[in-house]
Amino acid sequence: MTNGLLDTLARQDLGMVLALLLVFLTLDASVGVGLITPGDTLLLVAGASADSPAEALALIGAGMLACFAGASGGHFLGRHYGDRLRYSRLGRRVGEARWVRAERLFERKGWALALAYFLPVLHALTPAVAGTVGMPYRRFMPWAMAGSTAWVSVYVTLGAVAGGVARQRAEWLLPVAAAAVILVVAISAAVRRVVNGGRAPRGRSA
Repeated sequence: MTNGLLDTLARQDLGMVLALLLVFLTLDASVGVGLITPGDTLLLVAGASADSPAEALALIGAGMLACFAGASGGHFLGRHYGDRLRYSRLGRRVGEARWVRAERLFERKGWALALAYFLPVLHALTPAVAGTVGMPYRRFMPWAMAGSTAWVSVYVTLGAVAGGVARQRAEWLLPVAAAAVILVVAISAAVRRVVNGGRAPRGRSA
């Protein structure tokens, strides 16, 4: 499913890419699509499809709007159906350890909620957990928007730069793609250490 989606995204014009980005990032944090489709990779491929800075900015704007809608929906669902979501079939597949890690973010400063957007899987759980633990929407959303704005901007820009280089030098496609993936992994690892107070997390990664 994921590979087909990403291949389709890379072949579409800007209007279709914007629509797909809006749909999938909205569903990302609201109904758990982010647990199945990697949002980081989606943003990279979307960015790579941009032919100009204006198109990259349009993608960033669409991503921010979708993240706002997704975080709002996730918070609403968590507030009203938190425990049922957690112990649903999908919630059990996520694993109790990941739910606990998401809960621990709320024991830290608000910046940890913003940084969570750079942690795969965990960022898709955060809005629902915020609603479940009773964090007010007005206090949660500024941090969610700060994090999602940085997340979308960094990865769309990285994808746009990589795509531009690959279009100019086709033989660089694989090295550039590999470098982009390594950078994403490095960013996630660095953020994970910061969120964990400089300590490597115990057990399975998020």
